[in-house]
Amino acid sequence: MLRFFFWILLIINAALAAAFFGVFDHFFADFSQEKHEPERLKQEKNPERMQILSASSAQAILDAQVKKAQAPIACWEAGNFNAADSKVFEDRLKSLALASRQTRAEIAEVATNMVYLPSFGSKDAADKKVVQLKKLGIEDMYVVQDQSPLKWGISLGVFKTPDAAKAYLASLVKKGLKEARIAPRAVSAAKMVYRFQNITPEEKAAIEQARANFASVETHECKMKAEEPLAK
Repeated sequence: MLRFFFWILLIINAALAAAFFGVFDHFFADFSQEKHEPERLKQEKNPERMQILSASSAQAILDAQVKKAQAPIACWEAGNFNAADSKVFEDRLKSLALASRQTRAEIAEVATNMVYLPSFGSKDAADKKVVQLKKLGIEDMYVVQDQSPLKWGISLGVFKTPDAAKAYLASLVKKGLKEARIAPRAVSAAKMVYRFQNITPEEKAAIEQARANFASVETHECKMKAEEPLAK
């Protein structure tokens, strides 16, 4: 009789231990999942389009996607640079050795919205301000030296539209320059536009990095006929 009670207690303890460690939950969960798996598959959207791929087929699809992502960019354009900025930009691109894949053209641009700092009264005062601006990370600027009321002021950029000028002014405020203003000023200047053909994504990233400090310069994809190349 004692042996009978011993085995009964042993079985009860084993059952309690199994319940504590989740053995039964795992078993019934697997059973339930197996039971309901056909129902779950029926609820999939467009089950007729689902197919099982072999390892080689899956790898071929992955390779095609990678190849597409790495496909060369036919035409990429960066502009518009003033004369001084274009030299800096070209120096930064030398390490890419793009050769004939890099071309440039000079265009005349007329803009009427200037972001500027008023006259500082003298060249020395304006030059000191230029040093301060560079410490703020502002590179695109020039000291006005004509005989206008803006002489010895600093032009921070000239834009075709008021919205573009306002957006640039807001970016300057974020950098800590709060005294900049916007005024109408018709300016016609020679600008440089660069085009790059058949460049890799890595080369495109390097070009974007090279023009990063020129806030008024934009980059975008372009279309260029082979018979109408830009001048070197």
